[in-house]
Amino acid sequence: MKKSFWVVIILLLVLSAFPLASQAAPLTKLSWRAEYFDNPNLSGQPQLSIFEPRFGHDWGYGSPAPEIPVDHFSARFTRTMHFEKGTYLFLLTVDDGARVWIDGKLIIDAWSIGRKEQVKAKIRLDTTGDHEIQVAYFEHTGLASIQMEWVQLGGENDIVGAWKGEYFGNRNLAGTPVMTRQDSAINFDWNSGSPHPRVPRDNFSVRWTRSIYLAAGHYTFRVQHDDGMRVYIDDKIIYDSWFDQEVSYEVGIVPIKEGFRTLRVEFYDHVGNAVARFSIDGDPGDYTDTVPDPNEQATIVDNSDPGFMWYGPSPYAGRGGFGGDFVWTYNRSTTAVSVGKWMPSLPAAGNYEVFAYIPANRSTSRSATYRIQHFGRVAARTIDQNRYQDEFVSLGMYYFDARGNEFVTLQDNTGEGSGSTQLAFDAVKFVKR
Repeated sequence: MKKSFWVVIILLLVLSAFPLASQAAPLTKLSWRAEYFDNPNLSGQPQLSIFEPRFGHDWGYGSPAPEIPVDHFSARFTRTMHFEKGTYLFLLTVDDGARVWIDGKLIIDAWSIGRKEQVKAKIRLDTTGDHEIQVAYFEHTGLASIQMEWVQLGGENDIVGAWKGEYFGNRNLAGTPVMTRQDSAINFDWNSGSPHPRVPRDNFSVRWTRSIYLAAGHYTFRVQHDDGMRVYIDDKIIYDSWFDQEVSYEVGIVPIKEGFRTLRVEFYDHVGNAVARFSIDGDPGDYTDTVPDPNEQATIVDNSDPGFMWYGPSPYAGRGGFGGDFVWTYNRSTTAVSVGKWMPSLPAAGNYEVFAYIPANRSTSRSATYRIQHFGRVAARTIDQNRYQDEFVSLGMYYFDARGNEFVTLQDNTGEGSGSTQLAFDAVKFVKR
């Protein structure tokens, strides 16, 4: 009897040291299963397998655990979570590389060596229920970190990225709208006509609203209107030109905090022409990464084309970049010595997005200021050339009258210590929007 009693006690103690399958299973829904490998390829058996309540790590120059090296390690994170049917935005920030799958479908592929960067992906989930998320990560050398978050952009029937347009039969946004619709963009030239048969051709007004996810930073917005327009961000007015006027084009810069921001644009037309346009640099639109369109209406001025002019001492020749070559020079601190100028031959007047090609080499300036001469105005856009390698970088969208006197310039005075950085002068592309 006593022997049987002690056998039962020992058996219970042994079982208590190992969780039962029914007890362990829910952990995958409440936490992340993390597997750490002592190699950068997720090869072999993990050296460490644990459950973590949250996703995200910043190991600095360290490692996840003593048994994992500080460099050349990898990890796999897995979790099953409940999602409602709808469209989601995933934001991954990683140093060095990572991949993300939803239900076995690859949605983010950032498997490359490089410093911390943010990668976005939009995905539509067609069913409500449990979905498996899996993240693979590797560290090369130096700093090691990975963060990921996601937000729901829209429900089952929402059009992601669209503006809610409320159209009123008066100039004061008063009363009930005579029409409400979703507009893909605020880019209208109704001339002397009407937006819709239910809206009068004169003395009407519109309120557009939209919530979008933006990273923290200073954003450039552009407005073009006839007659009045007001712009708000989270109910704070950033532009106010509410009076009768001919077509007005203005550019402004506004600081924005990270997160979902609500934009509101109000417009009215009195009599005559009606024009309403609004855009903001960095607007993710429908959050889909831009894929180059081989049929896009693009005008490119390369550094070897007649439309490119150089003023100052002869530049250095660089190999690579767009078209196989580019020119470069050392920077100056305050007074410009050299200037590159790109003058396009545009096919027609209209809105164009301007891109500068940044080669992988000889582009180390963090303060390269491009000046866009357009429509009798000058806009400035400063970029960090050191961030980019062999790619076109958007300088924003601008209205060009295409009369042959519009151009883009880049001077060598960057505000950095003279001779401390290098500026590359390659191709500039103008894309009709």
